[in-house]
Amino acid sequence: MSEELAKYRQIDALIEALSTLWEKDPHDVPEWVAQEVTLGQMRLLFMLSSHGPAPMSRVAEWLGVGLPTASGAVERVERHGLVSRQHRLDDRRVVECQLTDAGRHLMDQISGMRLEAMKDVLGVLNEEELAQMAHLISVVVERRGLKPG
Repeated sequence: MSEELAKYRQIDALIEALSTLWEKDPHDVPEWVAQEVTLGQMRLLFMLSSHGPAPMSRVAEWLGVGLPTASGAVERVERHGLVSRQHRLDDRRVVECQLTDAGRHLMDQISGMRLEAMKDVLGVLNEEELAQMAHLISVVVERRGLKPG
């Protein structure tokens, strides 16, 4: 077996192991979100949370769909009170989509749940293992040319 193939098999095994660590109990997510908000709609919420209000054309780009489909996705999330659409004050032709207070609250809840899940997973490591993990993550960040968060 070539070294490269062995490396990719190790990476696959590591990803599989990490995936099992990050699996969450479905009861941790509000039931209506788990049942009624699609992955595409969640992606929309995450993008709005990260980037702020966006025109519908940008929403369509984020979702990889046309304007009518994006509008339908926004409408369904809007019915849950998580986003709102408003005409921009400087150009009334442009409709922007933005998180509502309820949408921001949901995103804060999800972020908090993710943070708690990470703390639970990393909490099984001792100080030396945590230092090793921190070192390895910093190596990956550096080699990818990313800025530490």
